[in-house]
Amino acid sequence: MDEEHTERTLTVLRECHVYTLPPRPAASGWKCQDWPKTSHVFTGRVRVVAKGDQCTVKLEDSESGSLFAQCPLDNDKPEVSVEPVSDSSRYFVIRVVDNSGRHAFLGMGFMERNDAFDFNVNLQDHVKHIKNEKESAAIAAAPPPPSQDFSLTGSISINIGQKERAAPRAPAPAAPGGATGFLAPPPPGGGGGKRPTGRPTQAAAPAPASGFGDDWAAFGAPAPAPAPATAPAPAPASGFGDDWVAFG
Repeated sequence: MDEEHTERTLTVLRECHVYTLPPRPAASGWKCQDWPKTSHVFTGRVRVVAKGDQCTVKLEDSESGSLFAQCPLDNDKPEVSVEPVSDSSRYFVIRVVDNSGRHAFLGMGFMERNDAFDFNVNLQDHVKHIKNEKESAAIAAAPPPPSQDFSLTGSISINIGQKERAAPRAPAPAAPGGATGFLAPPPPGGGGGKRPTGRPTQAAAPAPASGFGDDWAAFGAPAPAPAPATAPAPAPASGFGDDWVAFG
């Protein structure tokens, strides 16, 4: 069914007392202690109903259900319709309206604190619900934001699978003496390819004279040390004279 035309009961509170009010205080606000028992005018139930966006507090007879007074709730300023007193959490001042549109203020109090809490919470929930619906409707009615172009402008080239070419190497500098890129041969004498150091080398001692000359060096072995010289034995005197020398 259409909720705009259906009355929904939010809560029913079994008993409340209604009072006529003295003139409104200037600064201190309403106080229930200022309401004498002689100002009590009604005892009945409270029924809070909602029809569409409108919430109404109805004061009804507990037996017959007849309407005594009703208080339409202002969704934008609910404190104007239902105002708590300054000296109790169980009493409120409500703004009642008759069929002709005239309004008056009445005092209303609950016997149980839980009833007063339930009454206040249901009114606040209704106001929050209406506020959320208005915000959702405003968002839905708002024009959509202009579309933005996120496409890339200009030309972009991307090389995939192409390896970067190595830079050409510079030619090696020519060796002195007109040689090309080949290295000079190592010096003779089995130097093993070692580079000469900056320090001068000692000259090798001359090999002792022997009957083999430089043959020992050809075999790569050191020459044998010379035998110590001995004085030749004197030749015996004979008749042959120097012939012994001729034979060696």
